[in-house]
Amino acid sequence: MRTRTAIAFALAGVTFALVTAALAVGPTSVTQTGGLHFVGTPDVTATKDVSGVFLTATGEVAGAGTSATATLSADVTIVTGCINRGSKDQEPSGLQRSTSPTVGTQTFNTRSGRGTFDVDTTPVDASSRTCPDQMTPVLVSATFTNVVLTITSGPNKTLTATFPDIDP
Repeated sequence: MRTRTAIAFALAGVTFALVTAALAVGPTSVTQTGGLHFVGTPDVTATKDVSGVFLTATGEVAGAGTSATATLSADVTIVTGCINRGSKDQEPSGLQRSTSPTVGTQTFNTRSGRGTFDVDTTPVDASSRTCPDQMTPVLVSATFTNVVLTITSGPNKTLTATFPDIDP
């Protein structure tokens, strides 16, 4: 029985080690027009596992109409590598760096002009990487820059928050 419990905890530990979320990051600046404003402070977090990485922004706004749209955008620089299928604990080889934009959008309803959002960017992963000899592509690292959250409601209400670089 102890062996099964130890194996279960070991497997659970591996799962937790593969998925990491950075601490929530607050904005470095906020601009607003038309009375739209944040209730409290919005947060952005990064989630990364061996295959991909994405951002999530959460928060609450007031002063909106009946609905609003949250758009989270960033540039993400990833480093990918290749792992030999038969290797155990091998470091990735053939490291490559690439930068691409990532964005996510969510339209949400409000009640009396107030509503919450929870928007994710499209995941960026190592799947487009081609590795030789049936090696497996892996995500080695990622850094998000130019992180911007924009909330819009109606034609004249905009709320923009910029965030520092995030390295999960």
